Amino acid sequence: MSINERLEAYRRKKHREKMTETIKNAVINAFAWNRNDEKSAGELTKDEEVKLCEEQLDIQDTEDVSSVDSKSTVITRLIYLLYFLLWITLYAIALEYEFGAVYFVLSALVFICLNTRSGPKRRGEPSAYSVFNPNCEAIEGTLDASQFEREIRYGIGGARVI
Repeated sequence: MSINERLEAYRRKKHREKMTETIKNAVINAFAWNRNDEKSAGELTKDEEVKLCEEQLDIQDTEDVSSVDSKSTVITRLIYLLYFLLWITLYAIALEYEFGAVYFVLSALVFICLNTRSGPKRRGEPSAYSVFNPNCEAIEGTLDASQFEREIRYGIGGARVI
């Protein structure tokens, strides 16, 4: 196996890993029901809270902060699991009364409503329209002309297949 073949294999592997990570992040973001999108203007983000705590208490060791964050992640996932189990239970009851299709459609509509934001944009958040962003940077997932041309010429991965 020549160096070029090994390099190409390595690039394919890295590209596959990157695509897997992108898909994983998209799925995680789709199911993050309690994102801090609806927070009020007076509330701080987690990063701002950590910085404020470090400044006030002169914390040099951030391991304690990360352990608290990991505990809250476990609790959040447990709450999501309980929500899902409640939904499954109610769905089984709706199926028993031959109301399952209506319950499923209404659940899907509620899920869509809970995962869309109708409030104002947060400070520092990029706009969906790239002309309003610094340096006209597009947000992730935006299809631009150069990406479209790459996909037409070289396929979805954007790399040449020899």
